[in-house]
Amino acid sequence: MPCNLSKGLAFTAIFAALMLSGCITSNKVLFNAFATPAKAGKYELQNYDGDGKWTRFAAGSLALVNRRYTWTENSVVTSPFNSNPDGVEFTLVDIGNNYFIIVVVSGKLGNSIWGGNYRYGIARRVGGAFLYDFPSCLDLLVSQGFADYQTEKVEAHECSYSTKASLTSALTSYAKRAAIWKRLAPSGH
Repeated sequence: MPCNLSKGLAFTAIFAALMLSGCITSNKVLFNAFATPAKAGKYELQNYDGDGKWTRFAAGSLALVNRRYTWTENSVVTSPFNSNPDGVEFTLVDIGNNYFIIVVVSGKLGNSIWGGNYRYGIARRVGGAFLYDFPSCLDLLVSQGFADYQTEKVEAHECSYSTKASLTSALTSYAKRAAIWKRLAPSGH
């Protein structure tokens, strides 16, 4: 009997992990003040290889119009941002100490599968580059020991927020505890 019980708990844990692995979202606009810390120009999306080196996995251009950025890839290599041939629009919200919340309108992602109207990530400026991540709901909850009392709703594979303060607190906490292995860097950096 204990063996069956442990198998049942393992199955429940795996199922819960799969159910919670979605995005960080909101249904309404949470931020209105946008920052423009990155200059328009040619950039690379890079992954950290664990041996002290950054490896390019995509290259493109970052445009800036009316405090909104557009990332457009210029190669056949595909990245998570390359879901829309016209580029992906996003904004950055300065939350202090070189941290920024990345705000993407879900409907502008092309084949968006997320339920919330807005999807969020976190970035940290390091020199001329930005470390960034779009943590899953599960990543966020695990980084906080499943004690994120500020998540108002965990539904449809998403952690959904309705206040700027709760979302900022959750993403800042995640960024301080998690290793971020992706970066946006000027070409040749």
